[in-house]
Amino acid sequence: MSASPTSTTPDLVVPDDPARRLLDASLLAAPLAYLALDCSYAARGWDDGTTAALHIVAAAIYGVAALKLASLTRGGVQAVLLVVAVLGVIGNAGVGENALHVALGGNDLFNEQGPANVFKTMGFFFPLTFLIAAAALRHRAPSWWTGLLALGAALFPVAHVANISWLAILDALLMLAALGTCTSFVRPASERR
Repeated sequence: MSASPTSTTPDLVVPDDPARRLLDASLLAAPLAYLALDCSYAARGWDDGTTAALHIVAAAIYGVAALKLASLTRGGVQAVLLVVAVLGVIGNAGVGENALHVALGGNDLFNEQGPANVFKTMGFFFPLTFLIAAAALRHRAPSWWTGLLALGAALFPVAHVANISWLAILDALLMLAALGTCTSFVRPASERR
């Protein structure tokens, strides 16, 4: 790399690096993708194949956003957040793959037991990612911002496990408000309250 990182940037990303811009953009793109996804599920049903295919793509975009959140933390919390985020992305994409499988006439893994329980558990790592991030960033962001992120994380499994479309859309809007403003409200690690 041509420039050395500063104390306010992640160890491997410099301020004008394309990777940095991609990570920052993902904080807006991911919740927008999920808002479109939840609107599509609401309009077309929770077993729509096209929406399920888009779900897998939206999960990948959210994975980039989760990596951005991890880059804002340090130490042991960052290590935990990275592991939880990767498990959450796999779980989220797995839910989309399951919906696609059901849409194409396959069995629903949510109705299965045994090994399917691993699949069902993995989905909860996705909202856990945002709960951990909210807790980790609580000293560097306004309390309303971390509360909004935590609320969005808590509502996610309620809305999506029970397939409550209006709540899923509301949750997507909350996550859009929280993540879309992250770079404006989360102070660099060197600045603490």
